Amino acid sequence: MEKKEQNEFGYAEAGYEQTDAVPGTQGGRPDPMNSIEGSFKSSPFRGDKRGAFSGGVKGGFSFIREKAGRHKTLIANFSYLSALKIFNMLLPLITLPYLIHVLGKEVYGLIVFAQAVIGYLVILVGYGFNISATKEVSIHRNDKKKLSEIVSSVFILKGILLLISFLILAFIIEFIPQASDHKTLFYLTMWMCVYEYIFPIWYFQGIENMKYVTYLNLLSRIVFVSLIFVFIKSGDDYILVPLINGIGASLAGCISLFIVFRKDFIELIVPNRKVLIAHMKESFSLFLSNLSNQTYLHASKILIGIYLSLSATAIFDLGQKIYLALLTPIAILSQTIFPKNSLEKDKNFIRKMQRVSLIGMAVLIICMFIAAPIVIRILGNNQMIEATNVLRLLSLSLIPTTAANFYIIQTMIPHGYNRSYMRIIITAGLIYIIMIIALKMTGLFSVNTASIIPLVTESYIFLDSFYFCKKRNLI
Repeated sequence: MEKKEQNEFGYAEAGYEQTDAVPGTQGGRPDPMNSIEGSFKSSPFRGDKRGAFSGGVKGGFSFIREKAGRHKTLIANFSYLSALKIFNMLLPLITLPYLIHVLGKEVYGLIVFAQAVIGYLVILVGYGFNISATKEVSIHRNDKKKLSEIVSSVFILKGILLLISFLILAFIIEFIPQASDHKTLFYLTMWMCVYEYIFPIWYFQGIENMKYVTYLNLLSRIVFVSLIFVFIKSGDDYILVPLINGIGASLAGCISLFIVFRKDFIELIVPNRKVLIAHMKESFSLFLSNLSNQTYLHASKILIGIYLSLSATAIFDLGQKIYLALLTPIAILSQTIFPKNSLEKDKNFIRKMQRVSLIGMAVLIICMFIAAPIVIRILGNNQMIEATNVLRLLSLSLIPTTAANFYIIQTMIPHGYNRSYMRIIITAGLIYIIMIIALKMTGLFSVNTASIIPLVTESYIFLDSFYFCKKRNLI
């Protein structure tokens, strides 16, 4: 067996080899099809049609039970993640028409603008740990000492990055007119960074226990929705929106910390400097990739707010929110199978999941093209009909985004190709920047043209990642 190169944390970066350890097994696990055949052949009724039918039915049920049993944790996590994503998708959309009606497009656009700016600082605080730490926790989940080292390292490093993000915000506020005129709004919007720090979703994903994440996020969202309808009564109350968000998020975050350190008995220690540096190096490529990957998610709203208007920002945000909601199924699936796939790296499993996802997404796009005007009227409170084109144009990128996810997240990262992943995503970010500059210089920059750019960048990511994986026989 080929010896795998070890990284700073002591596990094979390039992945694990899977061999049939025993004839009639798949990767060292019993082959359910062999079990069914064996049961059928040994049946005393095999010469009788009724016996054959009975044996086949029993074998079929046995196969289903064995499959379900093998993937019991995966199914449970998929269920919890589904509930989590659906609630995260639906509850904000419930308040959206109300906020647009009460605050107006301009003020709502200001809130969206602040969230877009702080969104970049959230990326800094996250620093790629939501992927790298998930992977490490998944691998070392049964080693309490190693797990305490990983958790402590991530919290210490993210705490330092949180302090840096506050300093960066203080600097930004002095140079962006929309921010300097609304300092309180921007500082309160920093709840997003605090939540990124105190809520360890990477830990719960790594141990494949999404039950707590679902319950806590649901609690946070319910608090937010309830308080919005109680306290937001006019445009002057806009400053309460981030404050209410922060209250719910902080409550969920504090409870999650109690679970990690009290219920799961994870110890908070001070790792040595070499370990902290190793964690930073391990996540650096993921941080740069995430920064580039999130560029058009936040940058478009910031640029629209600066060069067009805050009302235009609100229009683009409405279309983008629905677009991101459409990505919810693939996000659920991706987060569910990532810990399992980090260990097993099953090509056939990934191919099956990709085919099912692409078919489902194609159906979703067709439905959304038809229903877009109705959806926009309802959620935009009849004030943002222009968002219909934004939604349709953004929806076109769903196919390449879905396909690329299985090559990037489910194949390249589990096999340790973090730097190649970084190269692809950074190149896509540069393509985005070049297109924005070209549109601005030619006077063609608008809400609609900004909505086309994701299709171009996501198509590039899909093609490049597919070629990379195909060349190395990873798919």
